[in-house]
Amino acid sequence: MIALADCNNFYVSCERVFRPSLEKRPVIILSNNDGCAVARSNEAKQLGIPMGAPYYQVKQLCKRGGVSVFSSNYELYGDMSRRIVSVLHRFAPEMEVYSIDESFLNLDSIKDPSALSWKIRKMVGDWTGIPISIGLGPTKTLAKLANRLAKKRNAGCLMVQAEDRESLSSVEVEEVWGIGYRLGARLRKTGIFNALDLAEAPAAVVRKVGSVTLERTHRELAGLRCIGMEEIPQPKKNVCSSRSFARPVRELRDLEEAVANYAVKAACRIRREGSRARGLQVFVMTNRFRKDLPQYSNSRTMPLSEPTDDPIRILSNSRRLLRDIYRRGYAYKKAGVLLLDLEHGNQRQSHLFEEHGSGKRGRLVQAMEEVTAAYGPRAAFFAAQGIDRSWSMKRRRLTPRYTTSWRELPVVAIS
Repeated sequence: MIALADCNNFYVSCERVFRPSLEKRPVIILSNNDGCAVARSNEAKQLGIPMGAPYYQVKQLCKRGGVSVFSSNYELYGDMSRRIVSVLHRFAPEMEVYSIDESFLNLDSIKDPSALSWKIRKMVGDWTGIPISIGLGPTKTLAKLANRLAKKRNAGCLMVQAEDRESLSSVEVEEVWGIGYRLGARLRKTGIFNALDLAEAPAAVVRKVGSVTLERTHRELAGLRCIGMEEIPQPKKNVCSSRSFARPVRELRDLEEAVANYAVKAACRIRREGSRARGLQVFVMTNRFRKDLPQYSNSRTMPLSEPTDDPIRILSNSRRLLRDIYRRGYAYKKAGVLLLDLEHGNQRQSHLFEEHGSGKRGRLVQAMEEVTAAYGPRAAFFAAQGIDRSWSMKRRRLTPRYTTSWRELPVVAIS
C-alpha cells in the first residue's frame, strides 16, 4: 500500500499555526509581488474566490467577506514543510518528498495501513499544527486519487482500491494525476470521462490517444504499480533563478543588482545539490500586458570553459551577458539567470590551470555560506548585489518568519 500525505491548504495552515484567530475565517495567500491568490482557505473558496485570481479583481470581494490577505512567506512555509517531513520519516523507511506539501510513503510492510494513517495524521497535527489528508492505494496514482477524495469528503484518511468502481467513477478524467485539461479533452472525445472509464479502456485506445506516461497511468488505475518511489530526488539538468520586479526597472544599475542576486541564488542551489554548471544564460523582458509601453525581450547564453559552482565567476559572467542585451528606454518587468547543462557528483574532469572554486576563493565562498546560514542572507553578500534593492519583490502583507528569524520569534504575553 502507498500513502500520499498532503497538507490541507498548506500556506493558509502555516499562517494559522501562529495566528489561531484565523481559524474558521476566510484567508488567502498572494503570489510574488502580491499578484494572485495562490492559496485559499475553505471559507475563502466558499466566497467564490477562484484559484489564481488577480488580487485587484477580488479586492472588493475580500473586503465585503472579511478575508484576511497575506503575502507568501516562503521562509516560513519551507521550514514548516521540513518539520512535517521529519515527522513522516518516523513511520516509513521508504519515502518520497513529492512537493513542499506532499509526500509519498511506502507502507507495503504495514499490516494495518489505515490505522497507521490516522496515527500519522494525529502526530503531524499535534507536533506541527498542520492538518493533513492521507490517501491510500496500491499504486501512487490511486493514492493520489484517494487523497483528492479524502479532501472533498473531509474524510481525513481514505483508501481506494482498483475495484472501487464508485470512487473511480466520481473523479473526472482531468482530475486524475498526470492527465490535465488538454489530454482530458482528447480522452473525452474517445468516450473516456472519468477515472473508471480510463481504467477499463482498452490498452489500444489509450496507446492511440497518449504516450507511455498515459499507459502507466492506465495501468496504475487498474492496480498495477508502474511508477516507483524516488527516495533521492533526481538531479536537475538546469536551474533557474528569476523574479518579477516590484516596480518597472529602467536603469542598468538596478538590473545588474537583480541579476547579481539571481546568479548568487542559483549558484547556492547547485552547490547544495553538489552540481556544477557547464553553461550560463541571462534573460530580460518587459511587461507584455502593458500595451501602452514599448516591448522588448532578449537573452544571451555562453558556455563556461570549465564546469563551475563558483558564485563569483557566475555573477561576473552574468553581468557581462546582461550588458550585452540591455537596451535603454524600456521598462523591464523581469530578469533571470539560468545555469545550464549541470553535471553532478564527481563527474567533473579538473583542468591543469584551474583556479575557480579552489584555494582562497573556495574558502571565502564557504565562509560566506556559513555566515548566511547562521545569521541570514543579509549578514554577508557581494557588493554587486546592492544594499537598498528597491526593485525587490513586493510583499507588503508579509507575516513574521516565526521559525527562522531570531528577531521575529513569536512572543507570548503572560498576564
